[in-house]
Amino acid sequence: MTGDHPAKSGSKPDSGSGSERDEERRAPTDEELDATPPLPLVVWAARCASYFLALGGIMLVSYAVYGFGTDPNSFPPGFRLNPIQAVVNFVWGLVGTFIGFFRPRYATAFVLAFAAFYTVVAGFGTFEGSALGMEFGTSAKVFYWVVVVFAWSAGLYALVKRSSAQ
Repeated sequence: MTGDHPAKSGSKPDSGSGSERDEERRAPTDEELDATPPLPLVVWAARCASYFLALGGIMLVSYAVYGFGTDPNSFPPGFRLNPIQAVVNFVWGLVGTFIGFFRPRYATAFVLAFAAFYTVVAGFGTFEGSALGMEFGTSAKVFYWVVVVFAWSAGLYALVKRSSAQ
């Protein structure tokens, strides 16, 4: 780092193993990339849970800084979650992000469970005024219903596609 030693270059092939290393590092061709099947919609739906992870995490940090007794309406629009909502969103987001990026084979089950849970939350929030201690404003109710419709659509589409393929 001080200039005493020459920088080591990883581009020089070692004798005897150069062709193996070149083969490992070879970039795929356009034809190979075109032949790669795209990820299913349900995997992308599970990856969208990263939004819930980020939102819940930001709000939990905010409550840790300002105190858990802080009025949610003191936060900007889109961030007006109470601590219970923040925890629920963080947990679902954490699980969904992990499944979407590292265990995609469980994406259909996760998306359907997510849809069922948030259908209950959106239903109670809309018709009862609160769900599991979470008070919703009009924009939150609309947001949760949009999320529920998207999640049910992606999950059921994946189920139908899987059953028709078998």
